[in-house]
Amino acid sequence: MPPPIQSQSGSKAALITWTVLTSILFVVATVLAIFAHVERNKKVTEYDTQKKKYDKVISEPDLAGDVKTRLEEAQAANPALADMSLINVALAQRDGLVRKIGGPAVDSEAKAIAQSDEALKDAATIDGVKIANDSLVSAVKSLTNELKRAQGELKTTSDAREDIQNKLKNVEAGIQQQLAAKEKDLVAARAEVAKYQADATGDRASKDKAILDIQTQAEASAKAAQDDLAKLSAQQQEMTAQQNRLDSTIKALQSKLRDVRQGVDQVVRQPDARIMRRGGDTIVYIDLGSGDQVSAGMSFEVFDRIEGIPKPGEATNDEALPKGKASIEIIRVAPGSSECRIIRQTPGATVVEGDLCVNLVYDKSTKYNFLVYGNFDLDRNGQATPQDADVIKRLVTSWGGSIADKLSVDTDFVVLGRVPEIPNYTQEELDRPEIQFEVERRKQEVAAFDETLARAIELNIPVLNQNRFLYFVGYYQQSAR
Repeated sequence: MPPPIQSQSGSKAALITWTVLTSILFVVATVLAIFAHVERNKKVTEYDTQKKKYDKVISEPDLAGDVKTRLEEAQAANPALADMSLINVALAQRDGLVRKIGGPAVDSEAKAIAQSDEALKDAATIDGVKIANDSLVSAVKSLTNELKRAQGELKTTSDAREDIQNKLKNVEAGIQQQLAAKEKDLVAARAEVAKYQADATGDRASKDKAILDIQTQAEASAKAAQDDLAKLSAQQQEMTAQQNRLDSTIKALQSKLRDVRQGVDQVVRQPDARIMRRGGDTIVYIDLGSGDQVSAGMSFEVFDRIEGIPKPGEATNDEALPKGKASIEIIRVAPGSSECRIIRQTPGATVVEGDLCVNLVYDKSTKYNFLVYGNFDLDRNGQATPQDADVIKRLVTSWGGSIADKLSVDTDFVVLGRVPEIPNYTQEELDRPEIQFEVERRKQEVAAFDETLARAIELNIPVLNQNRFLYFVGYYQQSAR
């Protein structure tokens, strides 16, 4: 018997249904596969783009190699770099090296390298002097050592010349004494001859011979003395020529050293900080904070952002002192900034955002060497004392500088106290022994002061007097308290 017609219809419907479902599932799977493939290609493209972008900064082998390790070690060694990325650590190292090579005025490694190459090239051009020029450090050390050696030779030559001059004077004095003695003997002989002529003419021949012998001896002594004098003069001329050669070498070395040493204008006229914002009538904020080696109590002089920082001026007087808009003192140090109070403000001047802040001693990347010489009058009462010099020294060491025991080529700045004065005494007072002693002591102080100033100028070391130094560290107002 044939199957029922209804059952055949149900099987066909089921088959159609499964066929439709299978088609739908196939289409959906195909769409999902296409979407997944597109997303994958998109991610691959983004990855390739990012990889090319960051490979220009640092490659994967560098991340796993010594470059990353050295940057991390430098970051760990310097708290100021702790919050920086490694690329910024590298840039900070580069900027520090650029400033160390070319000074604050140089703003790119290309300029620093060009200046160092020029200085190294010039260092090898001094005739007769061997200067190492394989690196800037070796060139500075070589120039410094050569300058010291030349100065030593100059002193030895000067001492030898002085010794020859003294010997020459002694020979000349001896010649004069011999001539005087011979002249005396000649006068006595003539007198004796005259006496004998009166007594007897027979003795005349013997007396004439005695006179001739005395004259011959005197002429021989004079000739010998003149020969000695000529020899000493020749030696003196040779010593003078040698000294002139040494003077020329020293001047050449000083010129080369001047090219390497930073001048006071370069250091002073570069700002150490800037005003970020005002916080009230007497409060401002600067862009130095924790990690920049600043502390509460440090002071700065503020100069106009448009007019800039003035030149230091003449060190031996108080004309055109570098007085800024205001003087400020740090009262609180925070990350990235410091709160400061205004301790002095020029009438009519206003401290605004962007104004320049200077402290000659402070530099977060360099430690300067100061010679503080003489007596100072910080309260400006007309009485200079050694105790005020100790205050200047404490300011230098507190703000990151160091104090030199004596003037040398390693000295960066000289801060001079008051120029010593010799009182005007009456003639009656000058007759007293204690006043004579005091006058002599004051003369020695003046001579030592002048010698220190001349020596600093000879070595091209920047010199500031008391008030210029106080203005350039923002401490002029506080010093009189």
